[in-house]
Amino acid sequence: MKIVITRPSELSHKFIDLLIGDNRVDNFNCDCHFEPLLIPTLEINFKKINIDLNKYNWIIFTSPRGVMGLYKNKNNIKNFDLSNKKIGVIGEETNKELYKLFNRYADVIPEKYVGEGFLNELKKHITENDKILLPTTPASRDVLYKNLNCDVVHVYSSEKPEDIKLKIGNLKEITKYENLQNKKIIITFTSGLTAKNFFDNCDNEIMKLLNGHYFVSIGPITKKVVDEYLDKYKNKYNINYSSLMPEKYTIEEMAKLIKNIKNNNYNI
Repeated sequence: MKIVITRPSELSHKFIDLLIGDNRVDNFNCDCHFEPLLIPTLEINFKKINIDLNKYNWIIFTSPRGVMGLYKNKNNIKNFDLSNKKIGVIGEETNKELYKLFNRYADVIPEKYVGEGFLNELKKHITENDKILLPTTPASRDVLYKNLNCDVVHVYSSEKPEDIKLKIGNLKEITKYENLQNKKIIITFTSGLTAKNFFDNCDNEIMKLLNGHYFVSIGPITKKVVDEYLDKYKNKYNINYSSLMPEKYTIEEMAKLIKNIKNNNYNI
């Protein structure tokens, strides 16, 4: 079964390992294994910032890239010391990156990994006198910095790859062949922007070809973007797609869901 991975190429390896594990070489294309198709719809570019960390007593991270972006700027930032800061992260993946790079875990992590849930959890801990640093991307949602006393710094940007149309064109030919073999493709999205860039570069032909195939989103915000695009084609051409997401919003749970789809031969 072919799995389309749309996340940035430098972030795809962990997802691939979760899907195929030790089967990367032996019998890679046999029917019992997954075959990842890398179609990155985002490129991550890290940026330099120049701030004084003493101004802040809270740091909030909404993605692992935000953690990495701050880490890459540690020599540019005045008074760089996280030991006396309170830290909030939106989910487990971000918390793991925080521990990996800074050897500590967050003080606040919400039960539901979406912006509104994160905001409600943060409000239980943050006072109006707290000053917050939010390392993020220009494409981030504004639910946090509109409701908290935040300084936003753009430590990375998400750009659309130049070859995205070419790769989606290749996917079109692959889908034609898989349809002839009566095989399903699973297309995965780990953010709303990966989905938006994918669908904005699809034409009517490939969307018709993907009739009956699977779309798996990491969580409800991403799934909402995916469903808005799919609904347009459902209504226009009276075709069907299966749009799914795991109960817990991590790539580990995405991988489990994908394996469950294959093993149980889910029906649309």
